[in-house]
Amino acid sequence: MKKNIAGRFVLLVVLLMGGCAYLGAHGPSIHLYPDVHAGITEDGECLGCHHPDAPQGTPTPHPNLKGCLKCHQDDVEQEE
Repeated sequence: MKKNIAGRFVLLVVLLMGGCAYLGAHGPSIHLYPDVHAGITEDGECLGCHHPDAPQGTPTPHPNLKGCLKCHQDDVEQEE
């Protein structure tokens, strides 16, 4: 029984530390604002504007995580 609880705890910690992209959830897509995000190809470019200390863009609640584009570059479905 204790092994099962410990295993579940370890799994939960790994999932929580993995970030949103690894859990299958995505934040707002950069494709919602293509004019602002044109040419963005690296996480460092995201954090240049969205870091809590940067005045340009909306601050990210998780500036120390990597994988911005993995979580924020999903396709946006167009309404017709």
